[in-house]
Amino acid sequence: STCRTVALVIHLDGKRLSFARIGDTYWQQVSVIRRNGDSFADCIYHRGRFYAVTMEGILKSWDFSGSDKPRKKTVIAEDDNDMFDDPVITRYLLSTPWGNLLQVRVFLDTHQGNNVRIEIDRLDLKSQTRVALSSGKALRGHAAFVGQNSPGILSTKEFPKLRPDCIYFTTPRLRERHAFEHRRNQWSGVKVYDLKRQTLEDAFPSGGGLYGTICPLEVWFTPSLI
Repeated sequence: STCRTVALVIHLDGKRLSFARIGDTYWQQVSVIRRNGDSFADCIYHRGRFYAVTMEGILKSWDFSGSDKPRKKTVIAEDDNDMFDDPVITRYLLSTPWGNLLQVRVFLDTHQGNNVRIEIDRLDLKSQTRVALSSGKALRGHAAFVGQNSPGILSTKEFPKLRPDCIYFTTPRLRERHAFEHRRNQWSGVKVYDLKRQTLEDAFPSGGGLYGTICPLEVWFTPSLI
């Protein structure tokens, strides 16, 4: 096979997406966002293609299977948020063990004690639409990890110390920071969001400080099972 392992990275404050294959001596730019107010929020590998979602909810995919330039496809051209919805402050993508591609949307909701509400959608790649899921059932009892170098979704049966139907966050890139900067530790360190209880809390003690003051930021890693 001519296929080689591909790494995809979001950089330059979320405005550029670049890739490199094993053996390459440089990164190649695959996409750039030039419009103001938007940037890449997350990218993921799912069932043979890479997907990237922007803060505005635009979803694109790339096929790197050939030796030529990757083939791009716009899957969802715009978000279908209602004008009265709470603002989305960040987004994540999750590839599930049961074959679905999910989008995690984090809303700024001042009616919540932690200013946060999370909704999960299934991204229907055939109809190119978002399908809303019940937050308490979307993960099917699994635990999700999002943020830097996310390992994705893990079974709480295989890893019983994890909390089912919860999302573990590292300190995220936020579109709207002002609502969190005055609240100590609101988005610093590692947080866990319980989808059923709709609560955000510390996963374990961290260094503290206001949003964005921890250096270096936490990064997920998956230990080798070999």
